[in-house]
Amino acid sequence: RSGTQDRYAGTITYLHKMRQYIIPLSITLSASCLQIGSAFSPSSRVVAPTHLSTRTHIAHGQRQTHSRTLLSETKEGEIINADASLQEPNLLSKLRTNLQTASSDGFGTRARNVGQTMEVGDIVVPLIGDLEKRQSLAQVGLYAGVEYKICDMEEGEEGERLINERVATIKPAYPLRPHLERSDWPITLPVSDVPLWLSKATYEAGTALGTLMLAGTYLVIASILATIVRIVVVPSESMEPALMPGDVVLVTRSIFTKPKANDVAFFNPPSELDDAVANSKIGRAAAAEKVPIASTKGKQFLKRVVGVPGDVVGVSNANPYVTLQCNDADTDCSYRVDRTGDYQRPDVFPDESWNRVTPTINIGNGVEVNADETTLAKGQYFVAGDNGYRSVDSRVWGPLKEKYLFGTVKWVIFPMKHFGPIQPGPFVMEKELIGESASSGDL
Repeated sequence: RSGTQDRYAGTITYLHKMRQYIIPLSITLSASCLQIGSAFSPSSRVVAPTHLSTRTHIAHGQRQTHSRTLLSETKEGEIINADASLQEPNLLSKLRTNLQTASSDGFGTRARNVGQTMEVGDIVVPLIGDLEKRQSLAQVGLYAGVEYKICDMEEGEEGERLINERVATIKPAYPLRPHLERSDWPITLPVSDVPLWLSKATYEAGTALGTLMLAGTYLVIASILATIVRIVVVPSESMEPALMPGDVVLVTRSIFTKPKANDVAFFNPPSELDDAVANSKIGRAAAAEKVPIASTKGKQFLKRVVGVPGDVVGVSNANPYVTLQCNDADTDCSYRVDRTGDYQRPDVFPDESWNRVTPTINIGNGVEVNADETTLAKGQYFVAGDNGYRSVDSRVWGPLKEKYLFGTVKWVIFPMKHFGPIQPGPFVMEKELIGESASSGDL
């Protein structure tokens, strides 16, 4: 077993030791997998009896019998089955045993210091929190986080010496990197020079729990971010000049707050959009020639929120508007107009897409529309692209239902020259609406 320890990086050793725990538990993160360290070497004890041991194996469908003679001295006829001692302990059982041991010894800064009880042959791990002390001990060959085997322990006479007067002779329990190896192994030093000595079981159990907690924390953070935040690349010119094609924006999910007028909404394509395209002049021509048209399945869209539930919305001269207030006779009103401008091919969609006094529209999908309803219902939003020349939006397919909404966009995060909050939409306040006929150019 080769180590990857560094004198100033005991944490690396912690992670390096825990692969055997993490792999069985399949700790997987959103964009990456946490892979940790090397497996424990089997601590098998083989005592070879003075007898002939025969083992039978089945390999590649054939029975093969191997015999071997194991010769060694035994105590007064003591015979131990060597085959049973060769079996490596189950990894989960090993973890459970270590956790049970560590539960009595404690974890972290509350772990039991075994400096008083460690004996020759024990495997212990020194931990040193003070950086200066860690560096000074590294100079003599004691590296924090590395497993050491106790080669010798000098004790004072009972009653004369205390625990801090014990002197231990130690060496690493496994080979280190060449630049950490020393020619003077083992080394001798007072036990009191190290603030905390941990048993191997406590050390391994602590690193297992720490690693699992770290992996779980990353998993929870990744899940939360995937639920409430999304990074989106702007695909088209429909939101120019506020959003340019290729801009990267940060989308936050609308969980506690609802979109407001002038927000940029990020949403899944509504079924009404596909119906509007299918019943457009191009859609009908494609159906007659049995030519498939582009599907919106799997795509998402960015549009400006023009109206929210309760707003009185209409479209005049291809520009969506919201009626803000009127006098009692409804003759003197003020309007918030979204100057989107004409669509590039207004003849493709019905004329009422560009001029109507209701938010809804008959898109030819067989759904009845209330021509007298001028107010957006609960859970409905009217959305439009800032660049109406390249935008198919609520002017064509009607209100956007709340169930299709994911969230809103507030910031452009890339490229840096566009970094910052999104510009407001082309809204203007007017006392009267422009004529009822669609113009041929941008407004």
